[in-house]
Amino acid sequence: MSSKNLTNRQQIARALNKATGCGYQQALERVVDAAERNLLPPALNAAGRAEAVRILTDPTAAEHITGSMLAKDYLKALVAEFRLLGWGAGRQEPEVDCFGLTVYAGPVAGLSLSVGRADDDADGDELDPDDPAQCDLAKPLYLMSMCPSGNATVEDFEDGLADCSTEAVHVTARRMDTELGKTRLRRVRGADEVSTAPCPICGDRYPEHHLLKNSASAVPVCPACVFDGDQAYRTDLPYLAVKLDRLLHDDLAAPAGWDAVAAVLALTCGPNLGTRLDRELKLRNRGGWPFVMERWGEPLQRSWIWLPPPAHRHKAFKHLGAGAALTALVDAVDRHDPTARAAAKALCRDSGVRWRDSLWPAAIAYAVSFTTQGHERDRHRTPFHVVHSLGDGLEQTMRPFAVTGAASNVEDGVEAILTHQLLPMLLGHSLDEEPGDPRRRYGAQPDDDRPARSRADAHRTHGIHRANQVAVVLGKIPFTPPGAPVWDGAATSGAGAQSLGSTAPANDLCRAVRDEARQQAAEALYDLDGCDAVGADQAWDRNGWWIPSDHAPHAVRQAEQFLPVRTRVEVVWFGPDGQLPDPVQICVDVTSVNPHSTGPLDVPWLQVWDGHSVFGLTLSDIALVRRADPGDELTQVWPSSSSSDSEDEVLVKETSPGTTDGALPTLDELSLLTSQFLHLAGHRLGEGWKSVDEKAYAAHQRLEEALEAEYTGFAATRVKVWINLFDTAHPCPSGPAQALPAYALTGKPYEVEFDVHAHDSSCGCGQEYGFGEFSDRVCQLLIVLCLYGGLIEAHPMIETATAGDPNEHQAVLRDITWKVDGPDGYDFQEVQRRVIRDVTDPDSNLNTDTNPGYIPPYMAADGWYLPGGGTSMMFHGRRRGDDAD
Repeated sequence: MSSKNLTNRQQIARALNKATGCGYQQALERVVDAAERNLLPPALNAAGRAEAVRILTDPTAAEHITGSMLAKDYLKALVAEFRLLGWGAGRQEPEVDCFGLTVYAGPVAGLSLSVGRADDDADGDELDPDDPAQCDLAKPLYLMSMCPSGNATVEDFEDGLADCSTEAVHVTARRMDTELGKTRLRRVRGADEVSTAPCPICGDRYPEHHLLKNSASAVPVCPACVFDGDQAYRTDLPYLAVKLDRLLHDDLAAPAGWDAVAAVLALTCGPNLGTRLDRELKLRNRGGWPFVMERWGEPLQRSWIWLPPPAHRHKAFKHLGAGAALTALVDAVDRHDPTARAAAKALCRDSGVRWRDSLWPAAIAYAVSFTTQGHERDRHRTPFHVVHSLGDGLEQTMRPFAVTGAASNVEDGVEAILTHQLLPMLLGHSLDEEPGDPRRRYGAQPDDDRPARSRADAHRTHGIHRANQVAVVLGKIPFTPPGAPVWDGAATSGAGAQSLGSTAPANDLCRAVRDEARQQAAEALYDLDGCDAVGADQAWDRNGWWIPSDHAPHAVRQAEQFLPVRTRVEVVWFGPDGQLPDPVQICVDVTSVNPHSTGPLDVPWLQVWDGHSVFGLTLSDIALVRRADPGDELTQVWPSSSSSDSEDEVLVKETSPGTTDGALPTLDELSLLTSQFLHLAGHRLGEGWKSVDEKAYAAHQRLEEALEAEYTGFAATRVKVWINLFDTAHPCPSGPAQALPAYALTGKPYEVEFDVHAHDSSCGCGQEYGFGEFSDRVCQLLIVLCLYGGLIEAHPMIETATAGDPNEHQAVLRDITWKVDGPDGYDFQEVQRRVIRDVTDPDSNLNTDTNPGYIPPYMAADGWYLPGGGTSMMFHGRRRGDDAD
């Protein structure tokens, strides 16, 4: 186990905090720093972690760890944090410039990050802060954020420097990102006072320099109208590229839509566009700029798209920063809905548009940019108005920079995807359901003194026909008879379909999440293909969503159909028995669907693998399942006690039958099963768990005595035990429970078989009977049986003593079965006693059976039954499906 393992680092940090009292957070930072400097032992098992704590508490080691920091390491860490936020940061190596070692943070207005040593720039020299010949490495590092134009600098860093040692790198990155977003929004809203120039096509007002020409002879227009059919001038791309680069570089308040315009042109106007534009501009020397920005050569990685503030953005982009590179936005949409791209292709095909790969990022750039612009400039028309302005302007781009292929495919494809898919997803309503907002009107007049918008002024109309149809499918029409709605589809068939446990939501919040998810999925399906395409099966096929039915036969059928072995899914989960206060999203592989379980309640469940452990999720605890990509990273839910990290080794165990095939449980496994059960009882019963312990121990003693009475007098006795194990994991505040052995989670009774042998008095052990190598575990095994419940059978063989008339003591075969109650019962009773004295004649009156119709539940579940007139004596049973049936 390496030092990169998060659990190892946390354990070392806790031990370090306990040893030094430095505080957990500071201890964790020291552990991470030491691990990155390769100061910790290579193997972090128990001994390695102890050695790590010794190293970290050594004063000389601590001095080495917290010593001078290199600027390049700090910049590397800071750039990595920005990349997590979606920034296309730090693509080139840092170079000595300005204040110190400098790297450009991303495409946003040339923003750069410089790190230097204190006082090293006093003479204005450019010094390498990591070169001991130029700088004193003992001096602290300082960070400066700046922009060549001076207009896009994060305000907290405009007039001074920030000490790099005062806060964690990720805190600095997120604070800078937050300040950048706030600064932009403030400057955009401040530009409203000088927004007096109306776009000549749509009428929305902007500051005059925010309207751009697409050629030297054209009139300035807004980003929504640059490709409008009413734009009379053809686009001279080198000219427009320079205008876009200058505006987006110099003005932090530039309209967000211009970023989308640049991205679409860069994506569609042929390969090597940046190089071709650069060559053309050097020939023309147009505008005094001999080059263009990186976005024209690498539109996916270098296009910067602004996002609305976190509270006003779609949940797919919650993890991103104030803005993001286009590739991060595309990845976010694909992760949010893995079927979205396929749906876009189908939408284009239905619209007669030939698909090209650039359509998807182009549409996302437009959708995100104009929803951002719609939030920032709330007096403009809604984002949907851009779809009316995607005329033939893109097709009119002048050669040799024209759109490759049919430009109409790009225009029509982007318009279709925006209208019917992306804008409804981001805005929450379709084009025909736009709110009536008095601030957003066509036309702009100099004397416009409209009041500020309020929520009371917005009115949303609903498609009554769609709402009624969806309500019918979901069974939400008042006075609808109870039962499974149309949405749930078919139910599972078979004799056991009516004996399934409940799949109803575990709590009210789970029910609310299911209802909301079904409503959203149903409306989306209706908008795509109409009422006939609305149902659970279609939601899984089209969108990769499954909301388990509240009705067990339907939920089991859905699970068995949707989730074949090794399906990777994201699950919105409420924890065991719905005990988590808030749902969590986990990514796991489904390894089997189980209609029945062996817990206190028989309920359908999924057996899943989280990359480390195999465990179960009952359907009642699941609100939503979403199909994941095969490459999505699994979420470790429970820690693994296995020394192997190999998934294949665990899967061998999970697919094996519910028997041990001769392998006996270890004492540690039995102790774990006992402690985990009592831990769960403590959460269920509070102090009452102690009575559970006492009752189970007393039951085990009585059972042990009953078993001893049966094997006394026999040379050997075969004992078989079936235990109804179930997952006892509980989201305990003190930490997640240790994972149970894989055989405890198969959904089948766990079988253990051992022999009791009479001892020869000459062996000298003083014991009349022995259990062989299992002797130290029999007591613990019977305690586990009494806790969980199950069956125990004894088969004494070969009597060792006779008394009285020897004719009355023939060879006897005996078979005794006890049923153990388990949870909340903690007692046992004999359910069958079969004695066979005449093996040649099953019907002999010498043979007795207290329960001749008895078949053990584990055999009945496997298809065994008694035909008419048959008895369990000598077992005249048959198995369903056999040829003899």
